[in-house]
Amino acid sequence: MSFYGDIRSYDIHTYWNNNNKVERQLAYDLREKVLKTFSPEIEAGDIRVYKFHDTPIGPHTLNMWELDFKKPELFAKLVPFFQLNHAKLSVLIHPRTSQGDLKDHTDHAMWLGHKVRLDTSFLKD
Repeated sequence: MSFYGDIRSYDIHTYWNNNNKVERQLAYDLREKVLKTFSPEIEAGDIRVYKFHDTPIGPHTLNMWELDFKKPELFAKLVPFFQLNHAKLSVLIHPRTSQGDLKDHTDHAMWLGHKVRLDTSFLKD
């Protein structure tokens, strides 16, 4: 099984405002829940979960943490998980394609919660 089109993988970014202790805790708790719920997939290397970024990085104008995955069957598990567990947090779900980072982070993106404005000057076509 493969993704539709030239989608190679997906990234999921969870955002929070570092000035808001409640949001930061929600983001931390969600990450911990991912680590627990998907521990077999993480241990197998099928899901990679990255560290908290307590300052904005790259095109991301708020603090965030990220995970990525390459297996299509994980899409059916991870997206519903985030839909039901993201609370008030904004979540960007985007594919990795040959069409470039700009399109992947904008035209091809899906959002849960409020859409966060990205600094697209970091992204290449």
